[in-house]
Amino acid sequence: MSEAKNLFTALQQSADPGVVDAIEELVRDAPDRALCRVNALDFAAKKGLGEERAIAAFLHAARLGLFELSWNVLCPGCGGVLDTSATLKSVNQEEYDCALCAAGYRPTLDEMVEVTFTVSRRVRKIAAHDPHELPLAEYFRQIFWGSGIDPPKTSSSSSTKSPLMRSSFRQARRPSYRCIFRQSS
Repeated sequence: MSEAKNLFTALQQSADPGVVDAIEELVRDAPDRALCRVNALDFAAKKGLGEERAIAAFLHAARLGLFELSWNVLCPGCGGVLDTSATLKSVNQEEYDCALCAAGYRPTLDEMVEVTFTVSRRVRKIAAHDPHELPLAEYFRQIFWGSGIDPPKTSSSSSTKSPLMRSSFRQARRPSYRCIFRQSS
C-alpha cells in the first residue's frame, strides 16, 4: 500500500485536496463493486463535491496510475456496455450490436458514451479485474451494465433465473448521470 500512498500524495499536489481525500477513502473503504466503473459525476453528487473538481481529480488519478479510464459505449435500450476502450478514438464503429436487446445502434457521443474509472490493480485488486471468476449476478452488476444501472444487491447463491431477479433487473434502471467530456472549440 506504500506505492498507493505515494500516488495519493502526488495526487494531493495536482488536484483538490478535499476530492482527493474522498477518493482515497473510496479506495480504502469501499466494497470491490464500488471501485469498478466509478462515474465521476455520480461520485461528486454522492459526496457533495464540485463536478469539475471531481472530474479533474479522477483524470489526474488516471494519469498517475491510481485508476484506469474507460470510454464505454452503452446500449440505449438496456444500459449494457457494448464496447469499452481506453481512448475515445477507439469508439469508431458505424454500429454497435446489443445481444441482450437484439438490436444495433449508431453511437452518439452525448447519449451512448460514458467515461468511468476503475481502480488500478497496483493500488487495490478487486474482483472485476478477473471478470471470468465473478458469479453471474456480479458479472452483470460490475462488467455488463453501465454506471447508470444499479441492480439490486443479491447473495452469491441467488439466481438471475428467478422471476423476482429478472423483474429487479428490468426495473433497476435509474436516470444516468454520465460523465461526458467534450472537446473545446
